[in-house]
Amino acid sequence: MRNKTQKNGRNSCLQCDKCDAASNDIIATIDAAAIRHNVDYLRSMSKTDIMPVLKANAYGHGAIAVSKILRAHGVRMIGTATLGEALMLRKSGDKGRIVAWLYDANGPELGEAIRRNIDIGIVDQTHVPAVCKLAAKHAQRVRIHLFVDTGINRAGIPYGESVPAALELSKNPRIHLVGLMSHFIQSELPNDATTHKQLKLFRALRDTLVRDHGVTFEHVHIANSGGCLNYDVSDFTLARPGLSVFGMDPNGKYNRNLRPAMTVESRIIQIKPISKGESVGYDKKYTAKKNMVICVAPVGYADIVPRSSSGKLHVIINGTRRKVLGNISMDQIVIESAPSDAVGDAVLLFGSPHNGAMQTVYDVADASDTVTHEVVVRTNASSRITMKYINL
Repeated sequence: MRNKTQKNGRNSCLQCDKCDAASNDIIATIDAAAIRHNVDYLRSMSKTDIMPVLKANAYGHGAIAVSKILRAHGVRMIGTATLGEALMLRKSGDKGRIVAWLYDANGPELGEAIRRNIDIGIVDQTHVPAVCKLAAKHAQRVRIHLFVDTGINRAGIPYGESVPAALELSKNPRIHLVGLMSHFIQSELPNDATTHKQLKLFRALRDTLVRDHGVTFEHVHIANSGGCLNYDVSDFTLARPGLSVFGMDPNGKYNRNLRPAMTVESRIIQIKPISKGESVGYDKKYTAKKNMVICVAPVGYADIVPRSSSGKLHVIINGTRRKVLGNISMDQIVIESAPSDAVGDAVLLFGSPHNGAMQTVYDVADASDTVTHEVVVRTNASSRITMKYINL
């Protein structure tokens, strides 16, 4: 029968901009103990301090709730992709160090971020005048991390301009240059030549600035999840894991040393027979080869099930693996049923093998021809998913 989330002092719903629209039709359960385990493992692998990156609402796990879990576990620094994400955490009561990337120096959030003491990741030298102007307005010295492009060719200071950029920032009275940072291209691949080249470039830049120009940094960081898991980054002061904090390896394969933190379940709302020759769902993509019984769960591609998994997805009901039939709809999936099924029984989309789950997020990602990141962040798109937190 359907699993019930415990409701006691250690298990609760911590987030709640979605609660008014959410119901118990779809529940995403986030295991705080798994997050703590992953943080400890990533620290041990990187042999340095870590700054979990809680972008995209903590990869769909709920940034405010996760930040509280991390702070209680001794995490001193948290990263976000945007100023808005950083400000949301600050407004929730987070008083710790937060680092946010700056993409738009003319946006309304920069001044508030400076006033609220958010560390700023600079990706473009043209942003510096706006930062300094707002710093003067708020009578503050802004903590800056210089983001240098070592090959990924997204936002970032071009490598050839990085030394003069760092020197200019280090001499600016309105700026406290506290960090030097970059980002890997494909560190999920062990012993990758491109990653080794990036490491060589980044180390050379750090050494040049420190040795030849006397520029020192509180924080030097390049490693993402793959960097923590596959490379020696112990000579840097910080690593920035994201996906792996939530128990997923960016190589797309289950890593038994990490514990997936998210379990997503729906429930059976209807069971009914169909006859041989009848079709299921839109566009008649499945036709019954015999008389059979089907069941329906109120979860679809508007929630967390990619439509691209149609015809390939399975779920777990009462300990058995069941095929999802036909095209996945926006709000429903149709599943082959068994005599033991009853209305209200749990329909597991994915969970953690550490908790006995027979299907993982990797299975859903494989069926959808995508990455695990994309599956879990889909919780952000649906107001119908109830988020619950256990082992707090």
